[in-house]
Amino acid sequence: MPIPNTDHLEWLESWYQEQCNGEWEHSHGVHLDTLDESGWQLTINLTGTSAEHIAPQKLAFDSPAGDWITCTLAGGRFEGSGDPRKLEQIIGVFRRWVDAPAASRP
Repeated sequence: MPIPNTDHLEWLESWYQEQCNGEWEHSHGVHLDTLDESGWQLTINLTGTSAEHIAPQKLAFDSPAGDWITCTLAGGRFEGSGDPRKLEQIIGVFRRWVDAPAASRP
C-alpha cells in the first residue's frame, strides 16, 4: 500500500524534537541503518513517548521484483524496513500510526 510522500522526514524531525526531554534521547531514541541486502532499517523505541501505548500493528508488502516494506509496532517499539526506495514510506507508516486517532487504532 503506497503512502504518499508528504514531508515525512520533516515530520519525524519535529516528532523526535518533541520527545527529547534530556533523558529519552540518550536511552532510547531513533535509529536508522542500512541493511546488508540493500535497504533501510528504522527502529524507534517508544518508551516514554507520546506514542508509547499505541496498540500493536503490522504492515508487510513484498513483490518478486524486489519491491518490499515491512513495519511493525509492538512492545513499545516501531521497526520498519524496506528496499532502498522505501525510507520515506517507512517514516510515513510510522507517522500514520502515531497520528491516527485513538478510536481508529486496533
